[in-house]
Amino acid sequence: MHAYTPVATSPDVRHDWGIDEIVAIYNLPLLELVGRANALHRRYHDPNDIQKANLLSIKTGGCPEDCNRRITARSSSIASI
Repeated sequence: MHAYTPVATSPDVRHDWGIDEIVAIYNLPLLELVGRANALHRRYHDPNDIQKANLLSIKTGGCPEDCNRRITARSSSIASI
């Protein structure tokens, strides 16, 4: 298991790019750029870690407010225009 360094304290974060460096990166072939980005990303993020997200439908009642009533009211006013 890797010990991951916070990105903010990384020497990879720079704000002093020269024009020649920017042009060189811009002119890289796409797959070379993707490969470099992947290597840098893996340096700071566990490749086996999965970002979990939940999709929430407002129609199923998962909204803490009464969103269904507001959406229905808006829908009916739009339909009558």
